[in-house]
Amino acid sequence: MKKLCVILVMMLLLTGCSLQTFEKVEDQNDVQAMASPAKFLLDLPETAAAPAMQSGTGKIYFCGDYDIAVEILPSGNLSNTLQTLTGYEKEELELVKTVRSGVACYEGVWSAAGEAGDHIGRVLVLDDGNFHYCVSILAPAETAGECVEEWNTVLSSVALAEG
Repeated sequence: MKKLCVILVMMLLLTGCSLQTFEKVEDQNDVQAMASPAKFLLDLPETAAAPAMQSGTGKIYFCGDYDIAVEILPSGNLSNTLQTLTGYEKEELELVKTVRSGVACYEGVWSAAGEAGDHIGRVLVLDDGNFHYCVSILAPAETAGECVEEWNTVLSSVALAEG
């Protein structure tokens, strides 16, 4: 019994001995560098020589019977981007997804009714994972059919180049 008490006392004394663990605390925030957008290239029709309106994220060109909007938006939520461009969410649009030069490409068509009458629009969004490179074209429904070849030329020319 004496030996058992001595062993228990020794065990209690040894349990208090341990290595100390320190945690390093710093006041630095690790912020990842934000990617820069690539150069956004497209061939505009001759009637769109200069942007009619310009903002921090894009430009609007008036081309006689139709308007072309070119924008660069943050990537991450394609549905929000499409709603910004068309007024419709991704699930409400019939989109064709392809790949252009290794970048996801979404194309679609929509219609809208407004005070100025019915309009037809086409949208193209390139998604490189950091940004959405967007082109949307809008024309009155009565003249949209006459502009299809010009729209095809503009949309087929859309590309990205290293910035």
